[in-house]
Amino acid sequence: METLTGQPYGPALTEPKADHAGMPALRTAFGGVDDPELSGPPMTPTELRTRLDECEAHREKSRYSSITESLPELLNHAYIILADARTGTEAGTAWALLDDAYELAQAVAYRFGYFDLAALAVDRSRAAAAHSGDSLRGAAAAFRGTHMRLHQGECASVLRVIDRGHALIEGERSPAAHAVKAQLHLRQAIAEARLGAPDRADEHISEARRLVATGVPARPYYNVNATETNVDIHWVAVSVELSDGTTAVSRAEQVRIPAHAEPSRIGHHWIDVARAWTLHGDRTQALDALNRARHITPQMTRYHPQVHETVHLLAEADRRATDSLAGFARWAGITL
Repeated sequence: METLTGQPYGPALTEPKADHAGMPALRTAFGGVDDPELSGPPMTPTELRTRLDECEAHREKSRYSSITESLPELLNHAYIILADARTGTEAGTAWALLDDAYELAQAVAYRFGYFDLAALAVDRSRAAAAHSGDSLRGAAAAFRGTHMRLHQGECASVLRVIDRGHALIEGERSPAAHAVKAQLHLRQAIAEARLGAPDRADEHISEARRLVATGVPARPYYNVNATETNVDIHWVAVSVELSDGTTAVSRAEQVRIPAHAEPSRIGHHWIDVARAWTLHGDRTQALDALNRARHITPQMTRYHPQVHETVHLLAEADRRATDSLAGFARWAGITL
C-alpha cells in the first residue's frame, strides 16, 4: 500500500519534513510499555486526560505535527498510570486513557502514511478499549480501526467489523450509544458505496440522520462526530465513492457547513467536493475546492492520498499543468 500511495511521501516533500519530526520518538514510545521513560513526575489521570484532550483538539484541526510533539511523553505517562492502577474503576480509567492515546497515535501515523505503526496503534487501541469495561468505547474502537481496512479496499471486512461493533451495543439506548451507532452507520455507508451499493449506502445515511436527530452528544469519544453536518458530509461522499459526480455536486450545493464545524471534517468535505467536480469535468471548480481544503486543513490536504490522486487526474485531463495547478502540486509535493 505504501508503494501505491507513495507514503510516507518522499523527496518531493522537502519543505514539510519538520511535520514528521516527532515520528521516531512516537515509534520508540510504542516499545516502552514495560519500561516507560518520564521527563518529569508522573501525571495524574486527570492531568493526562487534559493533555490528551488538547491533542484531540489538534486532531480536530488536523494539526498532526503538534500531536507528535506531545504524544510520546503522554503514552509513557499512560503506561505508568496503568501499571499503578488497582482493579475496578481505576483500571478502567487507565485503559480508557491508553485507548485514547493509541487512537491519537493511529490518526497521526495513518495521516502521515506510516501504515505499519498505524496498524499497531489500531490493535492496541482495540485491546485497551476492550479492557476499559465500556462497551461504547469498544464499538467506537471498532469504527476507528476500520480506517486502515477502508484505505486498503477491504470494504467487505469493514462491514463485518462494524457489524460486530453494532452487536457490542445492541441493547444500549442512551444518547451516547445513539451517537456511536450513528458513526458506525456512516462508516457502513462509505463501505457500501465503495462496493457499488447506492441503496444500502443511502439507508445507512438515513439511519445515521435519524439517530442524530434524537439528540445525542456530538463527540462522546475521540474521532466520533455525531452531528448533522457530518451526516451531510457523508451524504456527499457516498456519491463521490459511487463515482457519480453529477449527484455529488448536486448534493454538495445543498449542504451548508456551519463555521463552528470541526475543521478536519470541513477540509475532508472540500476534498470530496474536489473529487466530485473532477468526476463532473470541471477542473476550475475542482482546484478551487482543493484550495479551500488547503486553507482550512493544510496538513491533512498536503498528505491526503485522494488529493494527490485528484491532482494527477486534473493534470491528465488537461494534458498539461496550468500555473495554478502546478503551484498547488509543488506545495503538496506532487510530481506532474
